[in-house]
Amino acid sequence: MSKSVLIIDDDVDLATTLAETLRDLGYEATPFFSGREALERLLDGERPGVILLDLMMPKMNGWKVCDELCAVPALEEIPVVIMTAASNIKQPMPTHAREVLSKPFELDTLLRTIDAA
Repeated sequence: MSKSVLIIDDDVDLATTLAETLRDLGYEATPFFSGREALERLLDGERPGVILLDLMMPKMNGWKVCDELCAVPALEEIPVVIMTAASNIKQPMPTHAREVLSKPFELDTLLRTIDAA
């Protein structure tokens, strides 16, 4: 069975293209364009193998999504990979993030990260 990937990024083009690319490579990939929408799906029972999470999003940023994940025992174990274009982040990375990928990243790097999560 292929690893399922949940992508949370407010950049619709990026999230959609990333999901399509991963599907073409045999992964199950679902894009979400807001943290709230993704959390609702997770609370309804979706359990991906890994979450790719953008930090800088309106309304609910990646730090808040991570806080919400950590508040639910069934969700806090899902590996999270942070994706960010920010180079001067003042806040520490979320504590349970497995990896941080700087945008733009190479596809090979992303695939290795997903497979290791």
